[in-house]
Amino acid sequence: MRLFVDTNIFVAATLNESERGDIATEFLDIDRELSTTMFNLMEFRTVLAKKK
Repeated sequence: MRLFVDTNIFVAATLNESERGDIATEFLDIDRELSTTMFNLMEFRTVLAKKK
C-alpha cells in the first residue's frame, strides 16, 4: 500500500515540533512506499522559508 505524505508531515518532522514531530518522524520511517507531489514539496519550501 502506498501512503501519501502531506506537507504538514514534512514540516513537523523537519522542525521537530513537540509531539507532532515525533509522530511525523515515525511515520516517515515506516516500511511502506510513500508518495507526495511536486506541489507539496514547493509548499514545504515556502513554509520553511517563512518559519526561519
